Amino acid sequence: MKKIDHILRKVQRLVVVLPLVASFGISSGFSQDNDTSTEGGLTYGPKIGLTSSGFYEGIISGRQHTGNVTGVAAGGFVSYPIVDQLSVSAELLYMQQGGTRMELKESIVDGSLITTTGNVTLHNVEFPVLLKAGLPLGWIKPQLIVGGSVGYNFAAMQRQDVTFEVGETRATGSGTNNVRSEFQSMQYGALVGLGAEVPTESVLLIFDVRYRYGINPINNGYDPNNLLESANDIRSNSFMFSIGIGF
Repeated sequence: MKKIDHILRKVQRLVVVLPLVASFGISSGFSQDNDTSTEGGLTYGPKIGLTSSGFYEGIISGRQHTGNVTGVAAGGFVSYPIVDQLSVSAELLYMQQGGTRMELKESIVDGSLITTTGNVTLHNVEFPVLLKAGLPLGWIKPQLIVGGSVGYNFAAMQRQDVTFEVGETRATGSGTNNVRSEFQSMQYGALVGLGAEVPTESVLLIFDVRYRYGINPINNGYDPNNLLESANDIRSNSFMFSIGIGF
């Protein structure tokens, strides 16, 4: 737990520092007289964003469990034009995903019912590779974004409410639990979204909103004690809105 808390504190510092670095880059760039247009060359820089994720079952049913969780994303990107209005981009992100799940179990001790409702935050290192098709419209360049991503889960924390029912007696408690062992390390996704590039005198402002569909089930197996069977075939699907600064 101490190791996980140490990692999470480092990530939180990164989320705070990145906007300051980006602001410094903008102010430094505007103080220069030369044109730093990124047209026709390599573009790179930091990006930050917000995520909204939920747990779903399977490809056909798509049944959402009980709710969404919000999180943050932060990291960097590099982009290179292949031909006019078509570029390829690679990113390395710290990304929070997850969802809300409910479990209903029967106690093996006395047969009482135990209901657990948990908000799970998955702390992932994400590597998306994207293809961006642009359409020049004056000073704003809208884009269609498609691609895929590979994620590695290094921590999973669940904020949970637990209700115990014995006869007519009911008791409720809450807390935080480390559930890393219940989720797969490798998590794969397919991405689609829309974006826009806005050039300035010194940097390129990049906005995008994308949907990430979880390709593989990320839970570690089926739990036969769960009466709701909510541990079966869980995928995490996410929306992400991000802002980047290209140099």
